[in-house]
Amino acid sequence: MRRFQPFLFLAPLLFLAGFTLQDFVPEDFIRYSEPNFLTFEELVSLSKNPIPEGALYTKLKKLWTTPIVSNEAYYRGVRPPRRKHPKVGPFVRIGTWNIEKSFEVERAITLLSDRSGFVHMLGSEQSLPSEQYQTVLRQRDLLAEADVLILQEMDIGVKRSNYINAPKALADALNMNYAYGAAYLEIDPAYLGTESIELEEGGVDQEAMDYFRADPKLYKGLFGIAVLSRYPIKSVTVFPLQNQGYDWYWGEKGQTTFLEKTRRFGAKSVFKSEVHREMKVGGRIFMRADLHVPGLPNDTLSIINVHLEIKCLPKAREAQIREILGHIRKIRNPVIMAGDFNSAPTDLSPTSVTREVKRQIKNPTNWFSLAVSQVMPQALVMNATRATSNVTKNFQNPTARHIPVVAPNYQAGMFKAIEEFRFEDGYAFDFRGDSVRSANGEDGMLANANQRDRVGYKTTFQVRRPLGPVVGKYRLDWIFVKSFLRDPRDDSGPYRFAPHFGETLEEMNTALEKPISDHHPNIATLPFDEPS
Repeated sequence: MRRFQPFLFLAPLLFLAGFTLQDFVPEDFIRYSEPNFLTFEELVSLSKNPIPEGALYTKLKKLWTTPIVSNEAYYRGVRPPRRKHPKVGPFVRIGTWNIEKSFEVERAITLLSDRSGFVHMLGSEQSLPSEQYQTVLRQRDLLAEADVLILQEMDIGVKRSNYINAPKALADALNMNYAYGAAYLEIDPAYLGTESIELEEGGVDQEAMDYFRADPKLYKGLFGIAVLSRYPIKSVTVFPLQNQGYDWYWGEKGQTTFLEKTRRFGAKSVFKSEVHREMKVGGRIFMRADLHVPGLPNDTLSIINVHLEIKCLPKAREAQIREILGHIRKIRNPVIMAGDFNSAPTDLSPTSVTREVKRQIKNPTNWFSLAVSQVMPQALVMNATRATSNVTKNFQNPTARHIPVVAPNYQAGMFKAIEEFRFEDGYAFDFRGDSVRSANGEDGMLANANQRDRVGYKTTFQVRRPLGPVVGKYRLDWIFVKSFLRDPRDDSGPYRFAPHFGETLEEMNTALEKPISDHHPNIATLPFDEPS
């Protein structure tokens, strides 16, 4: 205690300001560390052989387990603000956002760091109804004030995002500390300039080759996830998951079938969604960042950044989440698990007639419908009614009950695994939904952390051109919080550091002439103390 004696006379003033001496105790946080990145020549080698040997294998393995960690903001003297919410008192606000391959990171930086710049991006105030304009500005301010940002699809040194170091650029602009974990290396031969792109009528498409080919001096090819924090980062863990669900090298390298070409043409024609080959080396990762947050047990908040596989069936994503839960079971301090869970009913991996036939044969619901049609004359109407009822049950709600064979919802298993999970200290993730603690007065499961709609949940993802208000929209992004609750739905349990006012910031994103991402950000507020 001797080294803090010169500051003891400040204790009463700091207490009145909402701080304690503990907030200013110097810590030996990592200032900056990063892995050794691969050279362009090594990336070319990987594009030909995704499972290398020798020195390249060792270097690659270390890349997957060595995060970038930067506490430069902390060492510049930056400290998190102590703000009070009018309803819950002192709080931490967290946000999560998949910024779609970092295409528009520079515009995201403007949104988060420059309010007047964001207003300029909106155009004139008259371009939106007054009430909507105020909603958009309010949502922007909420996200810009986030203490922790949990981000997916962060590029470092990729041509499509202008070779930006996305996590560093965001962190520098926002004066935040950051951690980054690489999940994949983009090694498509078209990017590396080692493959000719053929014209349909024959010959080489030189224009397309020039468009895709990367600059060897700038290209690093990293694609991953990041945590930005106003609190200093104590430690970071990253490594590939055992359950992958899809191989982004061999799965993408295979020949495109007629059925897959038809699906891609339909996606482009109807939804304006481009589907093309994306050859990568790597896999989905586990990422944990422990933040120094005084006032919490062990002065620690653990952030689990999630980006599950999209090119697989829901069962594979359930296996991924169960693996992640196994890694975090022993954490004894509060936990936020958030990100892109890709909780969609479809599998976007390249398809074929053979694959679809096999899946339909294995689908018990199809056999149930066939059996009903054989024994009941009114089967056609009954099957149609049952199918319609199930679509209604599952509409915008991947958490809906799974009734095997009759009314399936294959996404439900992942949410059930999270709800039934218990940490070693007995605490659980908060699944409560109270009208007074939700963003829009809706109650129901998970409403405090994830905004519900009149039916299901407010969607967080949409294709470029959705059909009407619903087709082409999904709830893919989620926030789960472990606080001090032992029963996930116990309304009489404590609300200290429990999620409040979880909101999906759709209006902020879609009000722009060109949305920053096909995903909308999500936020939640967590009070340090029990709300009165």
